Formats: sequence, C-alpha cells, structure tokens
Amino acid sequence: MLKDIAKVILTAKAAAEIIKEKFESKACDFVIQINNFRDKVQNKKPEETIQSKLKDKAKEELFQLISEITHRAQINELQIKGFIKDKLTELTNNSLLDSMELNDIRSEIAGLRAEIVDLKSQMNTAKR
Repeated sequence: MLKDIAKVILTAKAAAEIIKEKFESKACDFVIQINNFRDKVQNKKPEETIQSKLKDKAKEELFQLISEITHRAQINELQIKGFIKDKLTELTNNSLLDSMELNDIRSEIAGLRAEIVDLKSQMNTAKR
C-alpha cells in the first residue's frame, strides 16, 4: 500500500513538473497557434478536416504528455530508490562500525575486570 501511495505521489510530482515545463516552453506557441486557428476559422467556413486535424493534434499532444509524465515518474522513482538504498547502506555500515566499537569496548571491560580480579587476589595474598 505504501508503495502504491509513493507511486501516486511520484507520478503527481512528475506530472506537475512536466506540465510546468510545457506551459513555460510552449505557452507562446499555443497562443500563436490558437490565434492562427481562430483567424482561419473566422475567414473560412468550418470544415471537418480542420476539426479532425485539431482533434488529432490534441490526441498526439496528450499521448506525448502522458508518456513524458510516465517517464519522469519512473526517473523520480529510480532516484528515490537510489537515495533510499544509499541511506540503508550508510546506516548498515554505521551500525556495523558501532557493533565493532561495542565489541572492542566489551573486550576492554572484560580485560579490566580480569585485572581487578587479579589485583584483588594479589591484595588478599599480600594481607596474609
């Protein structure tokens, strides 16, 4: 379920990025095309070929937009998976280092305990 939510979020993020880029890069082109189309329609009788070309162009743009969104979502997913994998590796390495340090500390404590027991036994023999 969490994986599905992440995919939805990544797809939405990709869609927002792509739409923003499209608007920024093609806003002027769309305005010019709309104005040209409006001028053609006003000067000529509406023809079915113009409408079908417009529908085909809209379908083509929509499919291209969907494919770009899907591609960007996959890229975002791969980036997040890589980031998570790197962090897990880092955490694993840190925990291994911490474990090694704990083992070193435990061995030092064991050595100190042995020395204390040895010193106590020496003190007991010295008192006798």
